[in-house]
Amino acid sequence: MKQTLIKKAFLVSAVSLGLSACAYNQSPVVDLAGKTDAEYQQDLAYCESFAASVDKEEASRVAAANGAASGAGTGAIVGAFDDGLEGALGGVLVGALVGAVSGSIEGAVAATETQERVLRNCLFEKGYNVYDRQH
Repeated sequence: MKQTLIKKAFLVSAVSLGLSACAYNQSPVVDLAGKTDAEYQQDLAYCESFAASVDKEEASRVAAANGAASGAGTGAIVGAFDDGLEGALGGVLVGALVGAVSGSIEGAVAATETQERVLRNCLFEKGYNVYDRQH
């Protein structure tokens, strides 16, 4: 039974990770009034390189570690209620696995959102009207 639970948790985690890889980064909606396309492309390249300084891997690692710790604790409690000490041990493993994977996904998504915000703010600071910028 525990092997089945672990396999299901792993499958759910793998599918979630796969789906998160399909995330789409939409280009900013920008008014080029007063700027040429060449100027915009140059500024966009600059701002994209600036936004790339947001470390997605680090955000993903930190969130995975936090998720694993949180998941392990939750899994231990749920497992203990379900099957005593043996359930708690199984719950720790499953909870840590699910927490690490979901935390990693959450960290990567948050870092991508930060990159998009940095890109749009950079273009705004360079004088563009960025219509999909969050204030």
